[in-house]
Amino acid sequence: MASNFYDILGISRDATADEIKKAYKKAALAHHPDKGGDVEKFKEVNAAAETLTDEHKRRDYDSKILCARSRDGLRFSQDETSKRGSSVPAAQAQRSSTTSSSVPPKPPRAPQGAVEIPSDPSSLSVKELRDLLTALNISHIGCTEKKDFIDLLQNRKNGNQSSGTPRHNPNSNEKPSTPRQRADDTENRPGEANHATPHASGKGQGPRAIRLKMLSLGSASVGKSCLIKRYCEGRFVSKYITTIGVDYGVKPVQILGNNVKVNFFDSSGGNEYKDIRVEFYNDTNCVVLVYDVTNRKSFLELDLWLEEAAKYNCPLSKQNKTGDAPFVVVCANKTDLPKRVVSREDGMEYAHRHGFYYYETSAATGDSVTDALTFVFEKYVGHHMDNRRKLGF
Repeated sequence: MASNFYDILGISRDATADEIKKAYKKAALAHHPDKGGDVEKFKEVNAAAETLTDEHKRRDYDSKILCARSRDGLRFSQDETSKRGSSVPAAQAQRSSTTSSSVPPKPPRAPQGAVEIPSDPSSLSVKELRDLLTALNISHIGCTEKKDFIDLLQNRKNGNQSSGTPRHNPNSNEKPSTPRQRADDTENRPGEANHATPHASGKGQGPRAIRLKMLSLGSASVGKSCLIKRYCEGRFVSKYITTIGVDYGVKPVQILGNNVKVNFFDSSGGNEYKDIRVEFYNDTNCVVLVYDVTNRKSFLELDLWLEEAAKYNCPLSKQNKTGDAPFVVVCANKTDLPKRVVSREDGMEYAHRHGFYYYETSAATGDSVTDALTFVFEKYVGHHMDNRRKLGF
């Protein structure tokens, strides 16, 4: 993990707290995997923000780079930071200009009418891979990991051994693709963004994993991140660490006999990162809506989360759902703690009123965490497979 935190965010050492948050928002959106960014780069951006937005961590970090005589943060003046808010580190730009002669050039664009697949697609960025797949008319909706994009390219290359893959020529004698081929090679139908297709390795060894996007919502400190960590890693972290923006992770699981890759989008409950959070409501399949049973305010604020989701084209309540809306499970969390102030009856009534599923959970003990998330995943996968059968897949 890189430690040139100021350069990663494109800010100076004397940047204010507001400037750090502004730079982080731009960098997080630029590098988030769901937006075509690189996973490792996104982790670096989050690490930088976590350190520089914490007064004590930033002080320790400043002492460390001073002792090491680091140039981190000296490449941007205060004025440049305010004007640029850049998400591209200066060190990276400097390396690009000084070592350009030693870096192999990117593959040239293929002539019009054909799209070249490079011999080593792993050298391309995620964004470049997305653009290439789009040019080849290969559906990649639901792909977020670089390996998945490369597998799709390799699958196409194995099916066509020529150096370039020409676009369809209406004057050629080539037979049109079958309905199933068209389903695999064109943009997916609404509600079918994550449908399984023949394995991307090109070996025909079973279906690709179903993609499922899950978003966590709820007020700050209710335990959203702890629930996800308990489900994914089987452990509990007692120290509270505020989620910055939207954290991201992928976990492969078996749901109803299907290989499923759950893309977790763990959102921050704080308003300071709302600008980032609202960018990720689109294409959500499942939502875990969390409140703290020892904090009535967090329960009363659930309506605010429903309003925000609906405002950004992700209606959750049955009162205003349209089309294939996400499946929602309400987690009444921290049931292991004493002095409970929100009753089971209140929580169940709220969930029933909005058409949600309801579970009482404890990230600390693990009670019902796996049951709650597995249940809502099963609802989506079952719905997804029903849609596939109706479409003849």
